[in-house]
Amino acid sequence: MDLLLHKNHSKEINMLSPKMQRAIRVNEAQLLMLSEKARFDNAMTGYLYKKSHGASKWTRRYFILFQNLLFYFEAEGGVRPSGVIFLEGCYCERLILKEKHQYYFGITYRRENLRHYELRAESESECKAWIDAIRVASFNKLLLQKEELEQKYIHLLQIVESEKTAKWQYTVQCEQLASEIKKLRSELCALKKEWRLGGGSNSGHTLESEDLKKIKKVQSFFRGWLCRRRWKQIVDEYIKSPHAEAMRKRNSGQYYE
Repeated sequence: MDLLLHKNHSKEINMLSPKMQRAIRVNEAQLLMLSEKARFDNAMTGYLYKKSHGASKWTRRYFILFQNLLFYFEAEGGVRPSGVIFLEGCYCERLILKEKHQYYFGITYRRENLRHYELRAESESECKAWIDAIRVASFNKLLLQKEELEQKYIHLLQIVESEKTAKWQYTVQCEQLASEIKKLRSELCALKKEWRLGGGSNSGHTLESEDLKKIKKVQSFFRGWLCRRRWKQIVDEYIKSPHAEAMRKRNSGQYYE
């Protein structure tokens, strides 16, 4: 979609974005202001050959890509743009012509009554760079990127909440294990006290009885077995938890390909 700039002139155009399907009035002064801003804040600049409308003549113009507007000037130092191409809703593809150097690409639109553009770069790298830049110069594409980032942000929030829940569960389980260990220690102290009160205190100053050694060995074995069983339960519960599943998917790159 092309809008040639003429002095003291404004023109109604029909934007191609689905959210901008009604006619709007574009003010020339605003476009001139945008063209001045584009010189300092742009995505790409450079010379291209532009095919004249309805003719086979190619003219060299200086192009500036600013957001979804493609300004072109007669020369790099030009003050007023010769025209501007609205890129919203456009398609940019390579063109295969019969000329020797195939550095051509076109800007087309879905609607048939809108002008299509044929442009030519001076090298293969410039041609590819312009095509890539024009393809992403779309408000709709920015909306899609915004939605994608919002989805990733929501996913990260879910992971954080899941980690908080898992942390709370593991804290409770560790407190339960600490309580069980404390209980075992209390039982051990009670057994020692009972043994001493039973008459083993005189001979226990230097050597412990064989029965007490057996009790300690059994208690130590039982305490280790209980801790291993409890930690095995914790690991099994975590592996089956939604948090672990989310982490596996994140590590495998499912959400960030």
